[in-house]
Amino acid sequence: MADLPSDVSLGALITVGLVALAVTIVVIFLYIRYFERRRLAAITLAVTFTFWDLGAISVFVGSLIHYLKQPILEGSLQYVRYGFNIGYALSAISNIFLVIFVSQIFAQSSVFRKTYKFIPLINAIFNGVTVGLIIDTIIADPKNPAYPLTQTIYHLVMTFIAFLLLLFFSIGARGRVQLRWEKAGFSFIIGSALAGIMIYLMLALDRVVTLLVPGFEDGYTPFLYIGWTFAILMCTLAYAGYVMPTFLRRLFKEEKNLG
Repeated sequence: MADLPSDVSLGALITVGLVALAVTIVVIFLYIRYFERRRLAAITLAVTFTFWDLGAISVFVGSLIHYLKQPILEGSLQYVRYGFNIGYALSAISNIFLVIFVSQIFAQSSVFRKTYKFIPLINAIFNGVTVGLIIDTIIADPKNPAYPLTQTIYHLVMTFIAFLLLLFFSIGARGRVQLRWEKAGFSFIIGSALAGIMIYLMLALDRVVTLLVPGFEDGYTPFLYIGWTFAILMCTLAYAGYVMPTFLRRLFKEEKNLG
């Protein structure tokens, strides 16, 4: 069983705080866009990143309390571990809404026409397992809930599936549209999906290096900082791709489609 670090790095705390702030700003813009257009997919995307943002805020708050109270004595409540566990649970809920979003914007694809809501439903069930595992971990050790490596890998796989669905359908859609701004929009969404995958790949590498490489036993490898930074790209590119603000439409205005 792999434990999370017991101490909090100031650098990691600042990084997570800045990421949470940046994602919050993007989420606010998404809700503004929803109230302007009242489209179902817009609110689904906003909710997707709201849960992801709440997860980041949970990690930040848990880490901040832990940092201010350091050193935390053995047998005391480990705030940072609660922050991480709750953060992962909220991330799993974000995965659920991400696949719902994919099923909405690509509702006319043959896959979703044939399966209707089966894929989002199955995805919700499997991500619900992540939440259940986290609850079980907290119940097993309320003061010091660990985060097993197997649990990390399971959540990683489910997150990869969600973003790969977004990536697969976006690549296909980009090849079918004709207008430059439409191609640009799907390119941004593709970039968002890749950034989302990179977040969790970097966080997974952080865990692996922490476990296997001498000198990193306390955690907080460079991969952790890189991973959190990808979160800003994920949300910003998703906003740019789905909303396509006026300045981006003008930038990619139709002159002659060069493919």
